[in-house]
Amino acid sequence: MDDKFDDTEMQTLLAAEEEKLLALRELVDSACEEIMGGHLDRQEATVLAQRVRRQASEIIPDMMETFDLIYKSRFERLISQYISKPTGT
Repeated sequence: MDDKFDDTEMQTLLAAEEEKLLALRELVDSACEEIMGGHLDRQEATVLAQRVRRQASEIIPDMMETFDLIYKSRFERLISQYISKPTGT
């Protein structure tokens, strides 16, 4: 009986983690789509990426090093690729 309780508890914990990761994925995907839309200037895109990071820190506070490893370069690449540089630089 205890084993079944442990399995149920584990399933609940796993479901909660999956929900967090889904929310994070949706947040990041939405921001990436906005950047790729090309309607933001460089500063707005950078602020958006910073906002996503701040929101991620609320969702996965213990995984921010991993978040930075994965998404920091992704946002930088997208901003570089889809946002035109200001003239005169």
